[in-house]
Amino acid sequence: MKPYLALFRAGKNSLHPSAVAHLDEQNFDYALSYFGDDEPPAKGAVFVHRQKGAKWPGLAATLAEYADVISQYSYVWLPDDDLLCEPDQVSRMFAICDELQLDLAQPALTRDSYFTHLATLQHSEFQLRFTNFVEIMAPVLSAAMLKRVLPTLEGSISGYGLDNLWPRMTQLGKVAIIDETPVKHTRPVGGPNYVFSKQAGLSPAEEAHRVLAGHFVETAADCQINFAGLLQDGEPVCIGPTRDEIDMILKKLIVSANGLKVSALFLTRYLSNHLTYWMGNGEGRSSYPREMVRLVLNKNLEHTGIVFPDPAAQAPMAKAA
Repeated sequence: MKPYLALFRAGKNSLHPSAVAHLDEQNFDYALSYFGDDEPPAKGAVFVHRQKGAKWPGLAATLAEYADVISQYSYVWLPDDDLLCEPDQVSRMFAICDELQLDLAQPALTRDSYFTHLATLQHSEFQLRFTNFVEIMAPVLSAAMLKRVLPTLEGSISGYGLDNLWPRMTQLGKVAIIDETPVKHTRPVGGPNYVFSKQAGLSPAEEAHRVLAGHFVETAADCQINFAGLLQDGEPVCIGPTRDEIDMILKKLIVSANGLKVSALFLTRYLSNHLTYWMGNGEGRSSYPREMVRLVLNKNLEHTGIVFPDPAAQAPMAKAA
């Protein structure tokens, strides 16, 4: 048994075979939670669980049915079946999660992917980013985190709201989008799961409202913030109290957005989320000083050797007169 598991919620047109090619060379096993009527391609799979219906009720049933098997893996990935993945990239994604001891993560989406959230697209200036958001399209969860979120799946159909809730069930520095290992989302957002929501008489938006209201989550789902990250050269950067720090983050985000086919309004809102957060929710006040971002990150990533430096500590001391 390998240390990691990719559990695909898959149908007859699933792209999972591309992700599990040359599986003997990879660091992960795979399994299927299968909703198709045909016989799935499942060579080498740990198990195949046939379960009709929407993604999240189906996954909840599979996670319950095979709980003893799944609990033996240190990380579990729950990708949609329309993601085009390279096996080596999947292995690297799992290794990064383990190295950093993340609780919740996802691979970034390639820049030619169908997408909803700008934060999830690959950011060219970063290896990875520590965020307040991971999309339900392809979450990676530690064993402890998976156990923690299982109760939130009860009654979920579309999964809307979960991606805004789950990051708040762990800590800053434990949630990341991994730009180094992108995957391609090949189909338009939506798909058959919306049919199940309509049949249940519960729209995805209403489902999200119920999830977030039930857990006191006040932040809107599109208020996505990259609190920190590792740049391509390995340099750690974070939002701190100084103008230089927020300026650095914004510059890297702007460069990363170069060439993306998004509206100016969409991009401006995304960038302004960071400035508004840095300023204290636009009211000049916040519940904690922004230097706490660095302190919390350094504490939660101490085991990795990653250190977010304090610009004030690095500044040269003035000579005595």
